[in-house]
Amino acid sequence: MTREGKFQLMGFYSTRWVEAETAEAAEPLALEMLRDEFRFSDEDKKKAPDAKAYFEEVVEMPPETPRVPNAGATWFSMDQD
Repeated sequence: MTREGKFQLMGFYSTRWVEAETAEAAEPLALEMLRDEFRFSDEDKKKAPDAKAYFEEVVEMPPETPRVPNAGATWFSMDQD
């Protein structure tokens, strides 16, 4: 991602709701969801060839938990200036 005209490594936090039997099964579903979203797509964007996604936390929620829309992300710089 570029910021102020120079390339920066960026990370983000985001919440996505998926249905899966296990946390391990949930991760690829959430990743596919993110890839399908415009802000995370490869089209017309410069993406580092070694871009990666890490799941910090996968939480099982009770069925009665209200679901919020799958949208948004909080971005942070990963550069070590």
